[in-house]
Amino acid sequence: MQKDFHTIVIGGGCLGVATAVSLARRQGAAGRGKVCLVEKAVLGAGLSSRHSAIVRSANSSVAAARLAARSTNMWKDLSQVWGVSVAWDQVGAIWIGSGASSTGGVNPWRDLESSMQGAGIDFDAIDQAEANRLTSGKLRLDPEELYFFEPEVLQLEASDVLRTMQAAVAVNEVTLYEHTRVEDFILDGCGALCGVRTNHGEVRCDFVVNAAGGWSADLFAPLGLHIPVALEPVYAANWLISSSDLPESLPIIADYVNLAYFRRWRGSILHMHQPRERGSHKIAASFGRSLMNPAGADIIYDAGNYAVTQQQLARYSEKVRDRFPGMGTPIYGGGYVSYFDITPDLKFILGPDDQISNLFHCLGAGQALKYAPIFGELIAELVSEGRTRDVDLGEFSVARFANKPLREFWRGGSPRQNEKRL
Repeated sequence: MQKDFHTIVIGGGCLGVATAVSLARRQGAAGRGKVCLVEKAVLGAGLSSRHSAIVRSANSSVAAARLAARSTNMWKDLSQVWGVSVAWDQVGAIWIGSGASSTGGVNPWRDLESSMQGAGIDFDAIDQAEANRLTSGKLRLDPEELYFFEPEVLQLEASDVLRTMQAAVAVNEVTLYEHTRVEDFILDGCGALCGVRTNHGEVRCDFVVNAAGGWSADLFAPLGLHIPVALEPVYAANWLISSSDLPESLPIIADYVNLAYFRRWRGSILHMHQPRERGSHKIAASFGRSLMNPAGADIIYDAGNYAVTQQQLARYSEKVRDRFPGMGTPIYGGGYVSYFDITPDLKFILGPDDQISNLFHCLGAGQALKYAPIFGELIAELVSEGRTRDVDLGEFSVARFANKPLREFWRGGSPRQNEKRL
């Protein structure tokens, strides 16, 4: 086991891989030290193995949306960023929202459209006829609903993403330690990190990047760091559909009326999952469950999570029949439980730690996949140069949680006001 590295990246999910690869390419070009990626299980074993592989940009945060748009372009030409490529389909996405206005008389979806267009992101209202054309007449449409089309949305395959992650680590000569748990941190006399202690021994370094997702809170608590990340369960289900009822060109359907995402999956399978909860009390409940769970984020590996309950299937079946009435009775073809790793305000955590100078955080808050290439590049730039040249990450700094009770993030906000927090 090599003992000395320029940077140790903790967490072998898509964000950890992206950061390690971008750092290795940058460090190698400059003739600097090597990069080590430490994963407690195996590469991609956590939430990165249970995503729906949708890459989109629309977001209530304009800064986040701009980063997502940049990341989408990187996914398209990934070989320029990681040295390996991945297959993708640009199917676009239809967003379905309520046509009702909020208390202030403003519809949140119209507001979102305006902010996205101002950010240079294609997110445009379409009429019912256009929505019907784009979906080959397979969706139930309603005059009381609003429809928007985002043409740049990509659809990947989860297995392709995993293979690409594995290839990128190998091609860029990242040192990968799997089945390696970080058990403690080593500090120098000035309070900076100079290494980690693992179940396989000590590893020394100049910098540490936290890409541990849901494990972050427990992992860094012994250092006195407060990283508010909790887990919110999400169910994914696959439905066997007649190929004549599921057009090959079906866009992603982001249905915020039925609270369900739909995408074509591995042939004529309709894959679906629910979006993140937006209500303040729901987010608070997720943090309460995380605090009371002795297994912590290791609950992700619980074998019992690979089954969806009959109650959840009944709910999902109803959503399918409502939005796709011509498909008849959906035939269940398998499903599983996954999780969103969320923060109190549902925004990701990206940038330097506010207490330890050589520690950086790269946490996706339930949206890691779509941001992976751009997050990796930004963290690599921060570690190598001490700054990001053209992006202000202040909105996403871990410092926003300092000395502020979590309940402050959950006060107020009706479900209607929270609807557009995509």
